[in-house]
Amino acid sequence: MIRRWTRDDAVECYDVYLEAVRNGASEHYNRAQRLAWAPSDEPPESWSARLEVARVWVSEDAQGMTGFISLDDEGYLDLFFVAPRARGDGTAASLYAELLAEAEAQGLKTLRTHASLYLRPFLEKRGWTVVQSEEVERSGVTLRRFEMTWRAAQPDSQAS
Repeated sequence: MIRRWTRDDAVECYDVYLEAVRNGASEHYNRAQRLAWAPSDEPPESWSARLEVARVWVSEDAQGMTGFISLDDEGYLDLFFVAPRARGDGTAASLYAELLAEAEAQGLKTLRTHASLYLRPFLEKRGWTVVQSEEVERSGVTLRRFEMTWRAAQPDSQAS
């Protein structure tokens, strides 16, 4: 089930984030990198505020939250995480479909993000392109990510 986020979901979203980073990203980032990316077992003070300034959708199953995705007013995909137990079951695709529907409803023609090594192939399959590869430092550890953009299909101006 996909639904809009509420303030009551903040801690569960953080739990999904922790699980996705610390366990789900293990094929792409070493242990030190994953701990630098998600250093605390508790949400930082800024966590709820980060979610409140965006449109956020969450996915759930009988066991609880399985993922979430966020989009701000400028078309920035800030957070997109799926619990490892829900990978490959359509959760990510369903969350992404909600984001695209919202972008279309808001008239956003361009979306952008900074994607992890894990997220990059998912987005590339959906028409996103890499603008540049970046290395960022978190707690003294270097992480690789990708600045990416997506552009809505433009109507064919030569069609009659």
